[in-house]
Parts: sequence; structure tokens; C-alpha cells
Amino acid sequence: MTKGTHLHRFFVRAECVAENHVLIDGPDARQIYCVLRLGKGDQISALDGTGRMLRLLITETSPSSVMGEIIESCPVESEPKVKLSVAQAMPKGDKLEFIIQKGTELGVSGFHILTTARTVPRGLSDKIDKRLMRWRTIAKEAAEQSCRAVIPEISGINSFEEFLPCVSNFDLAVCLWEDEKKTSFRDILRENRSAGSVLLFVGPEGGFEENEVRLMQQHGVLTASLGQRVLRCETAAIAAAAIVFYELES
Repeated sequence: MTKGTHLHRFFVRAECVAENHVLIDGPDARQIYCVLRLGKGDQISALDGTGRMLRLLITETSPSSVMGEIIESCPVESEPKVKLSVAQAMPKGDKLEFIIQKGTELGVSGFHILTTARTVPRGLSDKIDKRLMRWRTIAKEAAEQSCRAVIPEISGINSFEEFLPCVSNFDLAVCLWEDEKKTSFRDILRENRSAGSVLLFVGPEGGFEENEVRLMQQHGVLTASLGQRVLRCETAAIAAAAIVFYELES
């Protein structure tokens, strides 16, 4: 019998899903075998990244691999209708980890990490692959914890100028700017309720420079205010994401 009423959830790669069975390997297999101590006859859930949840009956276990028989397949309805991506200027310290974790829990579909004029460049090029792996692990764990159907995409670090042409891929692009005095973020969202995809630009600790904002505007990005108080970059990213889902999902 399954241990407890809650089924632990794990994301699996598409190539690990066969007609009737699913293979779980790597750290997840070790967690199932060594930490959770689940074995033959126990049940777990697997998410294949396409919005489908598979209920599995464990048939084989080892520290390196777990095999499960698919006993049920059903769609997961937890994904937001609006696809929100956050273009976040690289902040200091571990703030980006917080943004990725909480943004994933809220429903963010993708994170694009940018370097801007006020980004502190020290150490950005060091161990970038290791950093990406760390960020993607955080997103995966947050997606599992919050019952997401997919793991948000996290792209590599790009320069602000290199990323700007991607604005055209979204229905709506907004830059949070503390010097915007006329237009509120809420008003922009309420005027664009039909937007199926939204791109949100969030600056570093020092914000965007005015010439960067003007360049964004030339690419069709709207500027918006989050209110009279100046927020930290990690606070702004999470608050804005919550506002997007509240306004466009309701």
C-alpha cells in the first residue's frame, strides 16, 4: 500500500516515459529509495512536463533508478492561463534564488536573466553552468512543491541589448520603473486583459538607467509604476507577478 495519503511528485524527462512504465533516475531515485524509503508496491506521481500527471505503482527500486508502472494518467489543471515571463536584471547575492523559487510557486513560466548598466558584473562569468544548474534545481523543487504541471524555463545570462528583440514574442511587455508617474501597473493590465503572454522587466538594485528605459519603449515595452513606495528588486518581481495573475486570471 502507499505510505500515507499524499503521493510524492517528481518531474521526469520525456524519454523516461514508455507506454506503460516510467523510469526515474538520478537524485530523485536516490530520494525515493534512500530518503523516503519507498519500495515495490508504493505509489508516487510523475509529471512529464506536458501538463500530464502519471500515477505510478513502483515495481523496481535501487539508489540509482526507480521503475514505476503507470496506473493512471490525467491532466493537471494548476497552470495559469496567462504565460508570464520575468526578465530579471541580475541582483546581488542569493536574491535571484528567492525570485525563482517564489515566482515558480506563483506560476511564472520563464525567467530570463539579464545584465544591465547597473548590474554588478563581479563574478557573473564564473561557474555559469553551475549557477544555471542551481537555479533550475530550485525551480524544479518549487514546481514540485507547489503542484505545478511544468518547470519554468530559465535561460542563460544575456545582455540587456541582446534580449530586447525577444519582446516581439509576447502579447504584452511591461517595465517596472520607479520614475513612471502617470501609468500604474494595474491600469496597464486591465487595459490588456486579453493578453495571453506577458513579459515583465525588473531592474537590479539600482534600477534601470533612463536610456535603457527609452530603448525598451522603442521596442514596444510599456512603463508602469507599482505605487508610491520604492521596492527592492526581489519584492517588486514577486509583487508584480502576483498582480498579473490576480488581474488576468480572475
